Amino acid sequence: MDAYNMLQLLRDQVAEASASHWTDINLIRRLNVAQRKVAVLVQNYPAAWLLKSANLTPVASVITLPEDCAKPVYLEETTSGNPLTWLGNVRTRRVSRLTADSLGWTGAPEVYPLRNTLVVNQDSYTTGVTLWYDGRVPDLMAGTASAGAATSLTFPANSNVKHVDDYYNGVGIEVDSGTGAGTVGDVITDYAGATGVCVVTGTYGATSVFGTISLLPEETHHLILLEATLLAIAKPSSNIDKEVFQYYTNERREAIKEIKDWLETRIKGYGRVEITEDFI
Repeated sequence: MDAYNMLQLLRDQVAEASASHWTDINLIRRLNVAQRKVAVLVQNYPAAWLLKSANLTPVASVITLPEDCAKPVYLEETTSGNPLTWLGNVRTRRVSRLTADSLGWTGAPEVYPLRNTLVVNQDSYTTGVTLWYDGRVPDLMAGTASAGAATSLTFPANSNVKHVDDYYNGVGIEVDSGTGAGTVGDVITDYAGATGVCVVTGTYGATSVFGTISLLPEETHHLILLEATLLAIAKPSSNIDKEVFQYYTNERREAIKEIKDWLETRIKGYGRVEITEDFI
């Protein structure tokens, strides 16, 4: 479900078809808060729903994480395939630090996180590595484009648009009406943060009503909507019946239970015990 349709359904659920108490911007903010809550739920399961990889080059033993890295998962040297293990506690970095002797380095490299980097516990480490990580899910966007052309769509200026280059790269987009109507799932290949211009297949214009598509599994999209509904009607100045609030609370509780069961494995009925750590 694209973000524009989510927004329209959210308006139905807060009983406000036209903006009055809740502006589109405020409702999209709530959709994004809800999406982040669901993203954490998805990432907490072992089925690697948001797993990505990137080849990186350390500089003086420091590996800068990709901008969209939510949580590192696994790290290995790109050429040799040798794994770099995680240092359990930074307080042990000195006692486990690699040292050089006449035969070369003793032991295997270990890494520990430091803000938006990983530090290899070895001096002058520059070997190329491949990092597998859980990708951060970009915020949703919906509205009417402020401009467009062939392979170009400009996000509306009066919106919660992100001003970070490449932020929306890899995100699908749907056009519900106006120029380019019927575009379904075309992917943004480049995004300019300063101008809000996306490069995406198709032709668009100032009448293009669009919505981006969440990178979360489609089966979780209804939970995003339920979470956003509760965030909206819990606003102190809202005028929603208590029974309506309780109904959506119950629906969310049931949806979370169903989604947790569904997220457990990527392959239906699959399950086995795996050894994931060195052992003696």
